[in-house]
Amino acid sequence: MPRPCHWHEEPDGTRTLIPGCAARAHDPDAECTCPSTASQLAFLRAELDAVRRDYRRFRRWHHCLLDALRTHPDGPAIYATAQKGHRR
Repeated sequence: MPRPCHWHEEPDGTRTLIPGCAARAHDPDAECTCPSTASQLAFLRAELDAVRRDYRRFRRWHHCLLDALRTHPDGPAIYATAQKGHRR
């Protein structure tokens, strides 16, 4: 996530605007259009929820796959081959 507009201060006291949005990149005196901290936090929480859902879905699929391998007559050989390929 890009950093919002902020000022960089040099040791001599000179301040330089570091724009984080297109509005201020084109015109330093324009109103900043960077997302607020609250909206960024809401976005990141939604992303985290999506990642957690995907992870739970993957775990369920993984457990189903392992159960299928355990019951398949060639399961141990298939699992061993997959493990060899994974370690490369």
